Amino acid sequence: MEFAYDLIIFDVDGTLTDSEPGILGAIRYALGKMELPVPPYETLRRFIGPPIWYSFTTFCGMNAEQAETAVRLYRETYNVREAFLNKPYPGIPELLTKLKDAGAQMAVATSKPENIALPVLDYFHLTPFFRYVSAPDGREHSSRKKELIQSALRACGVPPRRAVMVGDTHYDAAGARDAGTDFIGVLYGFGKKEEMEREGARVFAPDVSSLFPLFVREK
Repeated sequence: MEFAYDLIIFDVDGTLTDSEPGILGAIRYALGKMELPVPPYETLRRFIGPPIWYSFTTFCGMNAEQAETAVRLYRETYNVREAFLNKPYPGIPELLTKLKDAGAQMAVATSKPENIALPVLDYFHLTPFFRYVSAPDGREHSSRKKELIQSALRACGVPPRRAVMVGDTHYDAAGARDAGTDFIGVLYGFGKKEEMEREGARVFAPDVSSLFPLFVREK
């Protein structure tokens, strides 16, 4: 077996784990504390993927000061409880095991802050699969997905053309495009196929079981 890539980079929320209950719960908590209306469910789901500061400003129309308050309140509960109201998608541990046993090199590029991303990966026993975890340092609006992908590439010593980003949103697709890597969009997460296509995505996995063949070089 020969892999088509020297590095496979995974997003977390919506790709490795189903984090919807915890993220939406923490958003509702923050907005409730601020006595602000809670957007409809379809809008809340769009919070999953981009940095939370960006989501509060974009989807709730907050100014910078309001967003900082919302992020603080969000973390107040998410970091303690909601981050762990989460679970790997069925088949993900098996996929990662199969990839690692076959010699694949893997990394993570997530907008989830490092002080949460690492405990979550540890909690679900996923950390040992990855050579490197690229995540923001806590200033949630400081790192774009392109920069996170580039950090993983540097840490693993792999050129962009030899790597692939696996994610579920147009933010992931755009980050991969701008970083120069290939991209595989998963359709079981929180994003929409047409949004990823607008950012140049052309390869999609409808479910976890269809991912492995996309990493193997055709003979």
